[in-house]
Amino acid sequence: MKDNSICLLDKTCTPCQGGVPPLSTDVVLQMLSELGEGWRINELGQLYTQYQFSDFIGAMNFANKVAEIAEIEAHHPDLEISWGKCSIKIWTHKINGLTENDFILAAKINNL
Repeated sequence: MKDNSICLLDKTCTPCQGGVPPLSTDVVLQMLSELGEGWRINELGQLYTQYQFSDFIGAMNFANKVAEIAEIEAHHPDLEISWGKCSIKIWTHKINGLTENDFILAAKINNL
C-alpha cells in the first residue's frame, strides 16, 4: 500500500478558527514520531524542545530564524532564550491543544 501522506515540511499552517477538537493521542504520537528526536509533549500537552548553542548570540540568532518561519506560517511558538539555549513550546492557543499546524511548524523549525 502506497503512503499518500504529505511530508510535514511540504505543508503550510492554516488559520485555526477555534471550535475544532485537538488531535487524538494516537495522532499526536504518530506525528511526534515524524519529527524525530528532540521534541516531546510536556506536562501541559504542548510540543516542547530545547536547542543548545555555544553562546547567547547563537541562541538569539536561532530564535530570530524561528520568528521568521512563525511569521510566514502565521503560527507563533513561545520562545525562551537564555545563555546557550533556546526553548520552544508550540500549541494551538485557540483550542488549548495540539493541531497539525503545531507539527508543521515544529518540522520547519527542525529544518533550520
